Amino acid sequence: MARLRLSWFPHASWLALRRRYHRRRAKPDSALVHFLDTPVADIDADWRQGEYLVLDFETTGLDPRQDRLLSVGWVVMRGPTIDLSTAHHEVINPRIGIPEQSAVIHCITDDAAAEGLPERVALEQVLEALTGRVLVAHNARFEIAFLNAACRRQFGAGLAIPVIDTLQLARQGFERRHLHHGPGELRLDALRGRYHLPRYHAHHALIDALATAELHSALCQDRVSPTGRLAVRNLLSVL
Repeated sequence: MARLRLSWFPHASWLALRRRYHRRRAKPDSALVHFLDTPVADIDADWRQGEYLVLDFETTGLDPRQDRLLSVGWVVMRGPTIDLSTAHHEVINPRIGIPEQSAVIHCITDDAAAEGLPERVALEQVLEALTGRVLVAHNARFEIAFLNAACRRQFGAGLAIPVIDTLQLARQGFERRHLHHGPGELRLDALRGRYHLPRYHAHHALIDALATAELHSALCQDRVSPTGRLAVRNLLSVL
């Protein structure tokens, strides 16, 4: 399959069409309707002027059709700067049992999850934070799949947003330098080590969001010269 190059792909038009499609299917007066009625971020701006919501989910499993959101963490970036005052974390009540093999990874128990936010409330917070911003995630396909599944459950439709995937940015960096790389070298902790970033404890949504934000800043600064221009459009992934 040919790879789409977003330098020429009419991403703003595609986003507008997808947003109208989801808008028609969303439950009236829902948080999703208000989100879809708000203009998207300017994807033709230089990345240093862009605003980003760096997001991470922990889930009960890997299948968005059956599994549920369990926690969410995010932080806002303005260009290369991480605004730590915006760091936010919530546990989400999945209303299903948490498999033991999942709890071992993220250390969220059934008792802790039972005290979490209802999924709808958590999604309303995410949509408010995401309004007018570009979503950034590592292996963003996973986050988008779960976010869309949750929005369909709660609001009747998915969402169309500009997305930057730091895994894809890193892969493109390897390819530009003609460097061989295995799947393990694209893991978040491995890439952070490559850029001499500190090692953090994994599988906590906010910590992983902060780790992704630092990696995003490093990847973008590695990709463009200090005086060069890099449009947000050229960082986007088609998911």
